[in-house]
Amino acid sequence: MRRRYFHKAIIITSFLLIIPLISTGTALAHKGHGGPGKVFMQEADALKTLLPGGGKILKRKEVLKKEKVSEAIKQWGYSPSEGTYTYFISKGNSGDLLGILFIQAIEYKHGSIGLAVGYDKGGHVSDIKILSCPEKYVKELSEQVQDNGFLEGFLHLATNEVINKAKDAGKESPESIRQVIANEIGNTSILLKAFQGL
Repeated sequence: MRRRYFHKAIIITSFLLIIPLISTGTALAHKGHGGPGKVFMQEADALKTLLPGGGKILKRKEVLKKEKVSEAIKQWGYSPSEGTYTYFISKGNSGDLLGILFIQAIEYKHGSIGLAVGYDKGGHVSDIKILSCPEKYVKELSEQVQDNGFLEGFLHLATNEVINKAKDAGKESPESIRQVIANEIGNTSILLKAFQGL
């Protein structure tokens, strides 16, 4: 009798240990089906073109805490996830703020889209560039986001306006490429408000 229970225990334990390996393998095999990445602009070029010239560029890492996430959800209905975020600040010789740049990687279907959002010293969007995307989605990205003035609609807006515009775009079909990018642009404005108070 003991032997029978022992064999069942071994079978159940083996099964429980194998399940995570199988599910991880499936997820890893699924990721990357968007094909090789198409790079439109390198991160170094984004730093040069999306931040004002003549300033010293500083890389910052800050933590978005649970309280700020809750506050953002209460105020705007959505928020970036709790965690550490990296962004870049351009400062003049006297230490005054010239501009801020967020470079984000957005997960979209089977790959990642690189997005750069620049802000001026007053917290208005100064420029937005798509840095990269999976080759499979270049046409969709061009038609729905780049070639129809969608990104330009965010330019020169203050953070509150960007957040509201992104929220409106979020009402489009769930997980459309426009909705995903608009949401991330709105997230950068929430981060800017949380980290810099702009």
